[in-house]
Amino acid sequence: MPPTQEPPKVAGVDRYAVCQANLSEVGWDFAPVASFVTPEGCGVEQAVRLERSSLTLTRPVVVTCDLAYTIARFEFEIIQPLAEEIFGQEVARIDHVGSYNCRGIAGKNSGARLSQHANGRAIDITGFVLKDGTRIRILQDWRGQGRKSDFLQRITKDACKLFSVVLGPNANKDHQDHLHLDVGPQRYCGA
Repeated sequence: MPPTQEPPKVAGVDRYAVCQANLSEVGWDFAPVASFVTPEGCGVEQAVRLERSSLTLTRPVVVTCDLAYTIARFEFEIIQPLAEEIFGQEVARIDHVGSYNCRGIAGKNSGARLSQHANGRAIDITGFVLKDGTRIRILQDWRGQGRKSDFLQRITKDACKLFSVVLGPNANKDHQDHLHLDVGPQRYCGA
């Protein structure tokens, strides 16, 4: 079932419980994960291990519940409608290279601020697989005039409506092979 709204932001409401209820309602398979913090300042609060919905993930990921719910909205509001429009079928799998990773911002020196990956608020998507097995890859299919390129560029642009930061091949050379999507405090649309 598609999400109908963002989780409520009401004082005194357990947002984590509300978010988990929303994930259950939209059909995502997930498990709550205990919050943790590392000595470096990394860690994830209000975490879930996200497995799958109508889409399969390349592998499970540990993310904040807010990111998981935003990914669910991305699936129902952007990915699947565009796949139906452009290819006449749904996406079956999201290929990604991970989410939680205790590190600084890529390309910065070791003293750089932590990446949103360090707090489970970002995921890097490398491509998609349609129900008929057709593979769509950021690295191979971003450039060009075909349907795959159109799909990738449109979902990236539309992702800016849901995610705080969207980085792809048009943003910089570090994102030539993936889309970085995060729900951190900064706002930037590099679509």
